[in-house]
Amino acid sequence: MKRCSKCSNLFPDPFAFCPLDATELVEEPGTAPEAAEASAEPSQIKVRTLMLALGILGLTAAICFLVAFSYLYLKPKFGGLEVKTTPPGATVLLDGKERGVSPITITDLRSGGHQVKASKDGFEEFVQQVQVMPYSTESVHLTLKPLVANLSNEQLAEVESWKKKLETAQKENILLPPPEDYNVLYFANRILAIDPANTFAAEVKERLAESVRRDADLAYAREDWLSAEKEYKNLTLIYPDDISINERLSDISAKLDATIKDREKQIEDWKARADAAMKSGTLLPPEKDNAWDALRSILRLDRKNVYALGAVSQLREMLQNRGDTKLNSGDLAGARSDFRLVLQYFPDDKYSSSRLAVVETRMAEAARAEQQRTLQLQQEEQRSRERIANLRISAMNAYRAGAREKSLSDWQEYLKYEPGSDEAYFYIGATYMEMKQFDTAILNFGKCLSLHPGNAYAHLNLGILYDRHRNDLEQAIEHLEKAKALGGADKYSPERIEGMIRDLRDRVQLRTMQATPFAVEHKHTFSSCRGNLRITSEGVEFKTAETDHSFYETYSGLRNFSVAGDEVAIRTRNNKKYNFRLLNPSDAENVRRLSAMHMKDEQ
Repeated sequence: MKRCSKCSNLFPDPFAFCPLDATELVEEPGTAPEAAEASAEPSQIKVRTLMLALGILGLTAAICFLVAFSYLYLKPKFGGLEVKTTPPGATVLLDGKERGVSPITITDLRSGGHQVKASKDGFEEFVQQVQVMPYSTESVHLTLKPLVANLSNEQLAEVESWKKKLETAQKENILLPPPEDYNVLYFANRILAIDPANTFAAEVKERLAESVRRDADLAYAREDWLSAEKEYKNLTLIYPDDISINERLSDISAKLDATIKDREKQIEDWKARADAAMKSGTLLPPEKDNAWDALRSILRLDRKNVYALGAVSQLREMLQNRGDTKLNSGDLAGARSDFRLVLQYFPDDKYSSSRLAVVETRMAEAARAEQQRTLQLQQEEQRSRERIANLRISAMNAYRAGAREKSLSDWQEYLKYEPGSDEAYFYIGATYMEMKQFDTAILNFGKCLSLHPGNAYAHLNLGILYDRHRNDLEQAIEHLEKAKALGGADKYSPERIEGMIRDLRDRVQLRTMQATPFAVEHKHTFSSCRGNLRITSEGVEFKTAETDHSFYETYSGLRNFSVAGDEVAIRTRNNKKYNFRLLNPSDAENVRRLSAMHMKDEQ
């Protein structure tokens, strides 16, 4: 057995160190292995020793926990912040330190609260507290309020002038320099220099920046370093103080330097692209795979490349020829656009400058001539309106004076200038109605209503004509109903027209009854026979199986037609008498009404 000199516990021989305190064990004299084996009493550990060991283990666990907590929760944590502003291009300060121009993404920020400030000329400063979370990128969008500028009338006029030039440059797709003083960006900056709060110019500039940034990022993603360099340089024209753009340009420049090793192969590839573009006529941006970008790429690799320099001259001549062709064909707007395009890429081209001056001179002359023609047309139109107005007055006066022929002549002449005049057709119809040319009057009243269905006078006249001239009672009722619904006309009030309509409906009903035969008994001197009595619009007809007693008498040949109860008596002018008894007594009233109407008309 072995004993620990520190805790005095005994341990078997295999132990060399105390398992409790790591003290080296000492051989206990008088304890042979045989004696230990012979001893039946088991070894025991003191309670104090056990508690000490447990305390040591607990302390060790606590220390490990504190170390892990400090590592996880007390070490510095970092996140990111993306700052956007409306309008873009504002200077961004984080905790008082300038970090660039919006939109911008700031990385490696300690988590916690930060102060973001955005400022831009013509707008109020915007300050906001933001909370950056660990291991994430927060996004904040700041909307800057414009400072309302008190502009003079001269400044307002100048802003309007620059705005028109900006819109023209947009139509011609001249967005960025060159030329330096004729492009969308230049005009937008001029407007904002006068009125920093001008929303139109700010929105145009923002859309332009988004378009250029999209093209730049796309070229960078495709690893088209030359195009990416071009687009990011264009972006610096819009945001010259944006640090992130300059950092990206430095990165692109390094990548371009790395690619110069295979310069010869690249030059050959660009030559092939340039030749293909020249043959297809795709010379300039924004056309895809254009010759200008290909030649510029060659000169980027070799500034003295003979092929590229010669091709650039050839490209300029092709552009000049395009402008000359349009100028010779009279397409002045197209020629101006082409020569401006040449000057956009070749600002020192004197030939294109002189041709552009010629084009603008011709366009100014054409504009003056067009203005003169417009003025002449306006004067002729004014004279024509006066002539038409005088013609209408003459036609109206002639109608009122009863000069029918002159009224017709003037109204027909008036229709040559105003073919859609319902008034002219109405008075032509009224004139023909007075001249008793009723069919022609109906035709013209109809044309009047086709142009102006709400003419109550035309409906009234057609109602009267269809009744008295054409005996078309249904059409007459239809037009009178419309005249009544429109409030009547002149002396014909809605109530009076309603009376006319009732009379027409009664006549329609009687006309229907005329077609209906009445069953009667014809009385003879000593006998009688039965048959049908019809009262038509021309006369009275009786039909019976006994043909000897059938007869027909016109109203002009009748002296008397009377109805008493169910008895009907008819006497002719030559003293013939016909006596009938109605087999259906209820027919008496209809017979009386029909006979009264026709006998009255005959008288």
